[in-house]
Amino acid sequence: MPLLSASRFSNFEHQLLGLMLFSLLMAIYIGPDNYLSYSFLITHFGLFLLWQPVLKQEQSFSWINLTLLTGFILIFISWFNLWISTFWMLLLLSLLTGRIFARGIGRAAYGLAVIILFLELTLIINPTLFGLSGLSKQLKTVTEFALLALSLILLFIPSRKTQISHIDFIRGFFVVILTLFLCMGSVLTTFSSKTPYLHSLVITILIAALFLLATAVLWTPRAGFSGLAQLWEKYLLNIGGPFEEWLSRLAAIEANTSIKPEHFLQTSIQHLITRPWVCGIFWHEHNQEQSYGKKSAHSTTYSDDKLNITLYAYSPIGPALLLHTKLLLGVLNFYYKAKLQEQQLIKQAHLRAIYETGSKLTHDVKNILQSTQTMTQIALDKDTRLEDVQIILQQQLPLLTQRLKTTLDKLSTPKPEPSKTSPISHWWNQLKVRYNRRNIDFIENVECDFKIPIDVYDSIIENLLENARNKRILQQNIEITVTLECRSNHVRLTVRDTGKAIPEQLAATIFTAPLESEDGFGIGLYQCQQQARNHNIELELYENADGRVCFKLEQQVTN
Repeated sequence: MPLLSASRFSNFEHQLLGLMLFSLLMAIYIGPDNYLSYSFLITHFGLFLLWQPVLKQEQSFSWINLTLLTGFILIFISWFNLWISTFWMLLLLSLLTGRIFARGIGRAAYGLAVIILFLELTLIINPTLFGLSGLSKQLKTVTEFALLALSLILLFIPSRKTQISHIDFIRGFFVVILTLFLCMGSVLTTFSSKTPYLHSLVITILIAALFLLATAVLWTPRAGFSGLAQLWEKYLLNIGGPFEEWLSRLAAIEANTSIKPEHFLQTSIQHLITRPWVCGIFWHEHNQEQSYGKKSAHSTTYSDDKLNITLYAYSPIGPALLLHTKLLLGVLNFYYKAKLQEQQLIKQAHLRAIYETGSKLTHDVKNILQSTQTMTQIALDKDTRLEDVQIILQQQLPLLTQRLKTTLDKLSTPKPEPSKTSPISHWWNQLKVRYNRRNIDFIENVECDFKIPIDVYDSIIENLLENARNKRILQQNIEITVTLECRSNHVRLTVRDTGKAIPEQLAATIFTAPLESEDGFGIGLYQCQQQARNHNIELELYENADGRVCFKLEQQVTN
C-alpha cells in the first residue's frame, strides 16, 4: 500500500516546493561540516518526499522504494559538498523545467523556482567551485538572501488541483544542458581571456541566445530550405535504413497481382532482415509459424488479428528505433492485409461470375422447359386435332432443339457468341404459336420487318409471360395482353396484365439485383435487364398500378 499519496498534499504543492528550495539554499549557504546544514538537508529531502507524489501523481512511494531512497539520502548527506549540491540542483532543475509548461498560476510558481535554481548555480555556486571572483562579498550575501526570500514567496502562491500532467524530461534535459553550457562557457572564457566572471557570463549568455535564435529561424521551412524540424523527423524515420526505400520495395512487391499473400510476406521479411541492426524475425500467420535469422535477447513484437511478428535486434532497441520498428512492421502489416483483401475480392468476383453465369443458363433451360410443357399440354389436349399437333411439333421442335444447343454452347464455350437473328415477323408468329390456347391476347401493328436477336427477345418475353401467368394463379380472371408495334426501324413490345400493382420496394430493385423468390431463382428479370443492355434494348416497368401493370421493351434497330 502506498505510504505517500498525491491526494494528501495536492493542496500544498507550491508551499512544499518553496520550503524545499529554502531548506536546500540554507544548507548551501551555511556550508558543509556543520550540523545545522545537515539538519536543513534532512528537512529538504523530507519535503522532497512529500512533494514528489504531487509532481508525479501517477506514482507513489512504497516501503521498498522509500527504504532505497532513504539510503541514497544518507549517503548524499554524509558526502555533502558543493559538487554534490550542484549535481542535485541540476536534477531538480530538470524536474522543475519539465513542469514549467503547466497552465495558470502553477506555471508562474515553477518558473520562479527555475529562476531561483538558475541564479544560484550561475551566480553563487559556479564561481565558488572554480575559485573565481564573481560577485563581491556584500553583493553575494545580498543575492543569497534575495534568493531565500524568493523561495519563501512560493508559500503565498495558492495551489490548485489540476489534471495529471506528465513531466517533459526531454525539455528538462535540454535546459540542464544549456545551464551547463553557460556555466562551463563562462569559466572557460574567464580562464582563456582573463576577463571577470560576470563579463564572461554575459558573453556566454549572448552566444547561447544567438545560437538559439539561429536554431529557431532554421527550425521551420523557409526560402526553399526544408527546415531542421523536417530533417529531424526524416532522421527518426530513416533509422536503420531509408524509409522511402522500404515503402518503394513493398509497393513494388504488392503491385505484382499474381503473388500470394504468404509469398508477399516472406519476400518482404527477407528484405527487412537485410537491415544491419536486425538479426532475426519470427512471425505467425494462418496457424503457421516461420522464422528467418536467429533470436537474441533484444526484441519487439507487433501483433494484429491477422499477423504476429517478433523482430530480434543485435543491440537494445531504444525509443527512437522502437518507433521506427513499429512503423516498418505497421506498413508491412497494412500491405499484407491489403493482399489478403485483394485475394478475397478475387474469390468473390469469381464466385459471383459463376453464380450469374449458372443462374442465366438455368433461366434459359427453365424457359425451354416451359415451352416444352406448353407443347406437351397441346399434344395431350383431346380437343386438339392430330394435324394441328403435328404442325406445332414440326414448327417448335427444331426451334427448341436449336435453343437447347445454344444454351449448351454457352455452358461449354468460354467466349460469348453473337446472338442469332431472325425477322421480327417470323419470331412474332412463332411466339403466338407457342402460347396458343394459353388465354393470352396478342395485338400487332407491324409496318416494317427487320431482324432482331431472337434469343434475347425469347428470354425476355418468356420471363415476362411466365411471371404474369404465375400471377394469374393467385389472382384469377387476370387478362394478359402482348402488343407489338413496329414502324420506322423502331420496335416496341409491351406485356400488360390487369392484376395488382407490384410493391414499390420490389419495383425499385426488380431490375438491379437478384431477388428472393419462392417459386424460382429470383434472377430472371435481372438477367433480362443485363441481356437487354448488352444489345442496346430498353426494358422497364412502364406502368405499375392496380389493373394496369405493364412492362415495356423498346429498341431502335439499325440495319
